[in-house]
Amino acid sequence: MLHILVLSISNATAGQMAHGFMDYFTNERAQIYSAGLEPEEIHTTVIDSMDVVGIDISDYSSNHINDYKKISFDYIITIGEDIASHIPDSISDKASIIEFPISNIEDLNNGDEGAFAKARKKIQAYCEEFIESELKKIEKTKAIKKVKKKLKKKKKQD
Repeated sequence: MLHILVLSISNATAGQMAHGFMDYFTNERAQIYSAGLEPEEIHTTVIDSMDVVGIDISDYSSNHINDYKKISFDYIITIGEDIASHIPDSISDKASIIEFPISNIEDLNNGDEGAFAKARKKIQAYCEEFIESELKKIEKTKAIKKVKKKLKKKKKQD
């Protein structure tokens, strides 16, 4: 199973949206986590904004990146600018780090509902594309391994 960390500064706005969409689009085929470098309480407008598209994140929590030191991540998706340089080596040593810049983070942090709707659409599109692309690669690799294993087994029988 894939382990994906969504990392932002506060883990209170865009990071929570990305976490919700990643959960939704993976449909339990990956374990999604979110964390902040300086976590804050989840903004209520984020919960409301995600509820509009039918995704309930009301039970999510805003965690610190150090809470996940023992997890080996496949991907770390950073939301915002210059976050990758702050990831501890113990967390990022095996992960692919992907930067996803969001230009209106300040508007989100100020509770601008229009900014939330705009960011939600952008994050939704990004998460859907990312998950579809990455899960297809993994499923293709598994299928190839399965065929090779069958061929090897058949060759032994011959």
